[in-house]
Amino acid sequence: MPESQAAPAQRAGRTRRTLTARMLGVWLLLIAAIGTAGVTSATAAPQHAGHHSAHPSLEGVWDLTVTIVTPDGGSTSTTPRFVFHADHQLSAEGPPDTDGRPQYEAHGFWNEKSDGTFAFYVTHPGRADGAYLGSVQAVHMGRIVGKHFSTKAYAFTITTPGGAPEGPINVSSTAVRVSYSAP
Repeated sequence: MPESQAAPAQRAGRTRRTLTARMLGVWLLLIAAIGTAGVTSATAAPQHAGHHSAHPSLEGVWDLTVTIVTPDGGSTSTTPRFVFHADHQLSAEGPPDTDGRPQYEAHGFWNEKSDGTFAFYVTHPGRADGAYLGSVQAVHMGRIVGKHFSTKAYAFTITTPGGAPEGPINVSSTAVRVSYSAP
């Protein structure tokens, strides 16, 4: 007996639902990892300039260099300033445009472990001249070493509300501490 084959429209719809379900699963897994990563450090006091610790807290102000892999396989960089607040929220501003205003503003949350590892989630609108258009969402995982940190991340962009995201996009960052306290 010949095998039954789904019509192309049915296969396309099933593929779209499968990809959306997979992406949702990936995001839930990453959010769970961030939540779990901070359970042991959520009650720990942050380490500031006066405290000498092998792994100081992420709390404070950091200048980042974020490198994004572009669709053509090249890369581009941006230099935002991140503020990691004591309540585990974060805010960031992209480099200034020609009028002196930030090219973008970002928000998110973060958590860390006592061994210097951490994770943060960040979202911001894409730039019209950026490598990727649309709303950007990324999860970074990294380690603090002294007054520096580095991360590896995966980002997704959404260009149409309710539309399928583009990604994962490889991202990395390096940072240097500006201040031990958030403004």
